[in-house]
Amino acid sequence: MSRFQTPDEVEAAFYAAFQALDIALMGEVWSEQPSPVCVHPGGDLLQGRSEVLQSWREVMTGAERPELHYRMIQRTATAGLAVHLVEELIRPSRSREEPNRILATNVYRQTAEGWRMTAHHASLPLMRRRPETATPETPKPRMH
Repeated sequence: MSRFQTPDEVEAAFYAAFQALDIALMGEVWSEQPSPVCVHPGGDLLQGRSEVLQSWREVMTGAERPELHYRMIQRTATAGLAVHLVEELIRPSRSREEPNRILATNVYRQTAEGWRMTAHHASLPLMRRRPETATPETPKPRMH
Protein backbone atom coordinates (compact mmCIF):
# COMPACT_ATOMS: atom_id res chain seq x y z
CA MET A 1 0.00 0.00 0.00
CA SER A 2 1.23 3.51 -0.83
CA ARG A 3 2.15 5.94 1.93
CA PHE A 4 -0.13 8.74 0.67
CA GLN A 5 -3.48 7.81 -0.85
CA THR A 6 -4.63 11.39 -1.64
CA PRO A 7 -3.14 14.82 -2.32
CA ASP A 8 -4.64 15.98 1.01
CA GLU A 9 -2.64 13.31 2.87
CA VAL A 10 0.59 14.48 1.22
CA GLU A 11 -0.22 18.09 2.06
CA ALA A 12 -0.89 17.25 5.71
CA ALA A 13 2.43 15.35 5.87
CA PHE A 14 4.28 18.24 4.20
CA TYR A 15 3.08 20.75 6.78
CA ALA A 16 3.58 18.25 9.64
CA ALA A 17 7.19 17.73 8.50
CA PHE A 18 7.73 21.50 8.28
CA GLN A 19 6.23 22.13 11.72
CA ALA A 20 8.11 19.24 13.37
CA LEU A 21 11.36 20.04 11.51
CA ASP A 22 11.34 16.40 10.37
CA ILE A 23 13.59 16.01 7.32
CA ALA A 24 12.88 12.26 7.08
CA LEU A 25 9.14 12.88 6.71
CA MET A 26 9.86 15.76 4.31
CA GLY A 27 11.81 13.28 2.18
CA GLU A 28 8.81 10.95 2.02
CA VAL A 29 6.62 13.78 0.73
CA TRP A 30 8.66 14.78 -2.35
CA SER A 31 8.49 12.90 -5.64
CA GLU A 32 11.47 11.38 -7.43
CA GLN A 33 10.17 11.93 -10.96
CA PRO A 34 9.43 14.17 -12.65
CA SER A 35 12.13 16.33 -11.17
CA PRO A 36 10.54 18.31 -8.30
CA VAL A 37 10.86 22.08 -7.97
CA CYS A 38 10.65 24.45 -5.00
CA VAL A 39 10.74 28.23 -4.52
CA HIS A 40 11.03 29.38 -0.90
CA PRO A 41 9.82 32.92 -0.08
CA GLY A 42 12.23 35.32 -1.79
CA GLY A 43 14.38 32.39 -2.95
CA ASP A 44 15.61 31.13 -6.27
CA LEU A 45 14.26 28.17 -8.22
CA LEU A 46 15.46 24.85 -6.78
CA GLN A 47 15.32 21.90 -9.16
CA GLY A 48 15.69 18.21 -8.47
CA ARG A 49 14.98 16.15 -5.41
CA SER A 50 18.46 16.46 -3.89
CA GLU A 51 18.55 20.26 -4.26
CA VAL A 52 15.01 20.63 -2.88
CA LEU A 53 15.67 18.39 0.13
CA GLN A 54 19.02 20.07 0.81
CA SER A 55 17.20 23.41 0.99
CA TRP A 56 14.76 21.96 3.55
CA ARG A 57 17.70 20.60 5.59
CA GLU A 58 19.11 24.14 5.65
CA VAL A 59 15.75 25.62 6.65
CA MET A 60 15.33 23.08 9.45
CA THR A 61 18.88 22.87 10.82
CA GLY A 62 19.11 24.79 14.06
CA ALA A 63 15.62 26.25 13.61
CA GLU A 64 13.08 26.58 16.37
CA ARG A 65 9.89 24.66 15.65
CA PRO A 66 7.43 27.07 14.10
CA GLU A 67 3.78 27.50 14.90
CA LEU A 68 2.20 26.77 11.55
CA HIS A 69 -1.38 26.75 10.32
CA TYR A 70 -2.56 26.39 6.76
CA ARG A 71 -5.86 26.49 4.98
CA MET A 72 -6.97 25.56 1.50
CA ILE A 73 -8.01 28.50 -0.65
CA GLN A 74 -8.53 26.69 -3.93
CA ARG A 75 -7.97 23.24 -5.38
CA THR A 76 -7.88 21.95 -8.93
CA ALA A 77 -7.52 18.28 -9.80
CA THR A 78 -7.41 16.00 -12.80
CA ALA A 79 -6.58 12.32 -12.99
CA GLY A 80 -3.15 12.01 -11.41
CA LEU A 81 -2.46 15.72 -10.79
CA ALA A 82 -3.66 18.16 -8.11
CA VAL A 83 -2.88 21.85 -7.55
CA HIS A 84 -3.62 23.47 -4.18
CA LEU A 85 -3.44 27.17 -3.40
CA VAL A 86 -3.01 27.54 0.36
CA GLU A 87 -2.60 30.28 2.91
CA GLU A 88 0.19 29.60 5.41
CA LEU A 89 0.36 31.36 8.77
CA ILE A 90 3.83 30.90 10.27
CA ARG A 91 5.54 32.33 13.34
CA PRO A 92 8.13 31.18 15.87
CA SER A 93 6.74 29.10 18.72
CA ARG A 94 5.80 31.05 21.82
CA SER A 95 5.79 34.31 19.86
CA ARG A 96 3.04 36.83 20.48
CA GLU A 97 3.65 38.57 17.15
CA GLU A 98 1.23 38.25 14.28
CA PRO A 99 2.17 35.28 12.09
CA ASN A 100 3.66 35.78 8.65
CA ARG A 101 0.98 35.23 6.03
CA ILE A 102 2.28 33.44 2.95
CA LEU A 103 0.45 32.21 -0.12
CA ALA A 104 1.74 28.97 -1.58
CA THR A 105 0.99 26.81 -4.58
CA ASN A 106 1.50 23.09 -3.98
CA VAL A 107 1.41 20.60 -6.85
CA TYR A 108 0.92 16.87 -6.29
CA ARG A 109 1.30 13.98 -8.73
CA GLN A 110 0.11 10.41 -8.43
CA THR A 111 3.04 8.00 -8.79
CA ALA A 112 3.52 4.25 -8.55
CA GLU A 113 4.33 4.85 -4.84
CA GLY A 114 1.21 6.95 -4.21
CA TRP A 115 0.70 10.70 -4.24
CA ARG A 116 3.80 12.90 -3.88
CA MET A 117 4.60 16.62 -3.94
CA THR A 118 6.23 17.75 -7.16
CA ALA A 119 6.23 21.56 -6.68
CA HIS A 120 5.99 24.10 -3.87
CA HIS A 121 6.12 27.83 -4.60
CA ALA A 122 5.70 30.24 -1.67
CA SER A 123 5.26 34.03 -1.78
CA LEU A 124 7.10 36.53 0.33
CA PRO A 125 5.18 37.30 3.54
CA LEU A 126 2.21 39.50 2.72
CA MET A 127 2.12 42.96 4.24
CA ARG A 128 -1.58 43.04 5.01
CA ARG A 129 -4.73 41.02 4.48
CA ARG A 130 -6.70 41.81 1.35
CA PRO A 131 -10.24 43.05 2.06
CA GLU A 132 -12.79 40.26 1.75
CA THR A 133 -15.13 42.30 -0.43
CA ALA A 134 -14.89 45.74 -1.96
CA THR A 135 -18.06 47.83 -2.03
CA PRO A 136 -18.61 50.77 -4.39
CA GLU A 137 -17.86 53.11 -1.45
CA THR A 138 -14.64 51.23 -0.59
CA PRO A 139 -11.78 51.86 -3.00
CA LYS A 140 -9.81 48.79 -4.05
CA PRO A 141 -6.21 48.63 -2.77
CA ARG A 142 -3.61 50.04 -5.14
CA MET A 143 -0.52 48.12 -6.12
CA HIS A 144 1.78 51.19 -6.08
